[in-house]
Amino acid sequence: MGLFDFLTGGKKNKQNGRSQFAFADSSSIDPEEKQFYQPDDYYTFYAFPGTDSAHKVITFEERKKISFPSKRGLYVAEILLLDYCRQGKYPKPTAGYPGLWWFEYGIRDVGHALESLRNRGFIQWAPKANSLHTLKVDELKRMLETAGLPTNGKKEELIERVAANIPEQRLVIPGYVAKYKLTDLGREELEENGYVPYMHKHSEKTTDDDTFGEPFNVWSINRLFRGETPSDWRTVVGQIEKRKFGVDTASSSHVDGSKESKSRASRISERDEMRAFLASKKREIQEGIHTPGDGFAEESKGMMLRSKGDDKAALVMFYISIGKRFDAPALYRETAILLRKYGMLEEELKVVEAGIRNSGPSEDLLHRKERVTELIEKNKGKK
Repeated sequence: MGLFDFLTGGKKNKQNGRSQFAFADSSSIDPEEKQFYQPDDYYTFYAFPGTDSAHKVITFEERKKISFPSKRGLYVAEILLLDYCRQGKYPKPTAGYPGLWWFEYGIRDVGHALESLRNRGFIQWAPKANSLHTLKVDELKRMLETAGLPTNGKKEELIERVAANIPEQRLVIPGYVAKYKLTDLGREELEENGYVPYMHKHSEKTTDDDTFGEPFNVWSINRLFRGETPSDWRTVVGQIEKRKFGVDTASSSHVDGSKESKSRASRISERDEMRAFLASKKREIQEGIHTPGDGFAEESKGMMLRSKGDDKAALVMFYISIGKRFDAPALYRETAILLRKYGMLEEELKVVEAGIRNSGPSEDLLHRKERVTELIEKNKGKK
């Protein structure tokens, strides 16, 4: 058995009890977009109904009453949609619209929300040429050859040549789906309110209430600015991070290239050191898994060690608890947060998947799985 191979086994997902609650109306969704959503009964008015984690979904309309719009009138969920459009994913994303739009932001009809942003001038249809990157080199060369154009050069050069010389109406892209892009207004809006995508992806964000202490999420930051232009959001969020976690990542993530390169090298070194440490503790972890108990004691000790800053010892305890298949979602969340801190993305993915099996598919764990998978793919592209 390899290191932490126990993470690949586990219990079956618990019953989520969705059928016992009514689900949100989907009648406004364009029939052509239905395939990009989960079945209707997935969108219940309570997340995780029938479990101890059950909580009411706050709809977008309700959120508008308890949060603050930007100076241009956009609310948090709409600003986050701009970020997804900036990435060229919407509408009709290949993997479908994730459940976070409903369970975290209260939007059932994402397509309608996008249309509203387009009507207000924040997004527009991207030219067909923007999708040329989906074609293979051979396909681009055939397109150029047919048009009597040179076929030499790297893929980027081929794309530029096609875009510059072949009219939009003559471009044939298999499986083409029109996507939105930001207008100048949309880019300004997203740049000014960058705290929204930052907090959406934050590994330490909390729930809406004070269950885990002082709330730290996109809504708590939104209330700090109260509709004012948050041009200094990195400073504000960074100060909170420094107070709560001892490190200001909001400001440090906005540095020049040389510092970033040095920081990256340091992170790689920390990651390798942590991996080596955990490998040296493999036997201790395996023996701990086979001791009596359900994992609660180890999880509690791990939480205490982490609060004292002893990340290494905390991870050992967390892994023992996970190996015993302890079913507390907080265990998997806190372990994932620590692994993300050290850039151990593959390990984080295994932990999150184990959490989904052992404690049920919480929205937090499902979102973490989606995000860490994206990060792993992004890192592969850099190699």
